[in-house]
Amino acid sequence: MNSSRDVNEKLRTLLRQAHREKEAVDVEDLPTESLMRRIREAGPFPGASLFLEIFEPFVWRLAPVLCLFILVLTVLLFTLDFTSGHDPFQLFMNGKEEITLAQLFEF
Repeated sequence: MNSSRDVNEKLRTLLRQAHREKEAVDVEDLPTESLMRRIREAGPFPGASLFLEIFEPFVWRLAPVLCLFILVLTVLLFTLDFTSGHDPFQLFMNGKEEITLAQLFEF
């Protein structure tokens, strides 16, 4: 426990010393022209990307596959006619609003 306090106190003294020395720096001594040229050459700072921008390439690669999958499932649904022989679907299609579990599972 004492070691972390000692580390924190050393860090505080170093930060205080750095803050005091910052005020002593003479601005006229800095090469402003070369510094400004380097800043201009660096260009704009790239901002943080949004969450959706990260996944955008994956979405565009997946979109055609999903469209094809939906199309195949739609064709299968119309060709196989799932609703014709199943009683639970007929119960829903006939307009009965209340259905019990016994009716659904034919007990």
